[in-house]
Amino acid sequence: MFSVNSMYNFPAGRSTSSFPLHLPQMTNGGLLFNPNSRTQFMKPIPCSNESGFNFNAYRLEKLKSINKALDAAIPLKEPLKLNEAMRYSVLSCGKRSAPLLCIACCELVGGTESTVMPVACAMEMLRTIWTIADDLPCMDNDDFRRGKLSTHKVFGEATTILVSYSLIGLAFEYITKTIESGVLQENIIRILSESARLMIGAEGVSGGQSIDLEFEGKSGIKIEQVENIHVNKTCKAFEAAAVTGAIVGGASEEEINKLRKYSTYMSSSYQIRDDILDEEKDILADRATYPKIIGKEKCLEVIEKLVKEAEDQLVGFDPEKAAPLKGLADFLAHLEG
Repeated sequence: MFSVNSMYNFPAGRSTSSFPLHLPQMTNGGLLFNPNSRTQFMKPIPCSNESGFNFNAYRLEKLKSINKALDAAIPLKEPLKLNEAMRYSVLSCGKRSAPLLCIACCELVGGTESTVMPVACAMEMLRTIWTIADDLPCMDNDDFRRGKLSTHKVFGEATTILVSYSLIGLAFEYITKTIESGVLQENIIRILSESARLMIGAEGVSGGQSIDLEFEGKSGIKIEQVENIHVNKTCKAFEAAAVTGAIVGGASEEEINKLRKYSTYMSSSYQIRDDILDEEKDILADRATYPKIIGKEKCLEVIEKLVKEAEDQLVGFDPEKAAPLKGLADFLAHLEG
């Protein structure tokens, strides 16, 4: 029997992303353009709730600010090829879910966009290192990303690896810039620690990628193993964005823990939706996914329960300030190809 509350144990002050989810079992332009990319034609989802909040308008406004800040963060300078590759990797059109989440969590607890923007940019930089690494021939071997040729197809594998190193350094440098806006030194240290552990370390995304490679092409994969992969590859990255934004905004430990839970439920629903959208490609690659194991219909049922549980974590916050987070959860859970 599906029980949302049994999905995770949430110890205070540490990552809340654990497994298993206990999902129900089933018994039965030009050269860079990819016409088969589902993100190339991603449709906007109408996300206005009963309070009249328009998430799409909010999202477009924030995307302008985020893209402007990212553009300024990575100027085209020497070494030209490396910086061009960094810009290509980061500035390619994307959902910007990590920085959106970071900003929304900061504003939820009383912070401002201008103060948290360096951290939001850092979250996108760290998220990017995994998208470009994931596309490498030694990983998922994808030639396209977001409707464009993958970074390694344009700049080569060696430069792609150097881009990853450079973005890690730049991300941590950008996090320290928040001291100029009055963020306490001890909070900056904590943000650096959370980012390193969840976005880069073996306890986070690196661990998830490692497990994913270990099980690729194997038969008899269990749902708990799929959950383990995606909790680490996806949920930990979103958790980092939520927690770091909350810390910048001056959140209490109770508030941080609620936002850890929110990000885990929200990103789990997003991952299942993403698996549904990528089902045909994943079948060809023989990847273990949620639809493959429990079926599409059961996946859709689980998505709705996860979104509800994510929204429940926002009870007690100012409803007006929580509206963007409710909208984000709904948006990611109902993406269309």
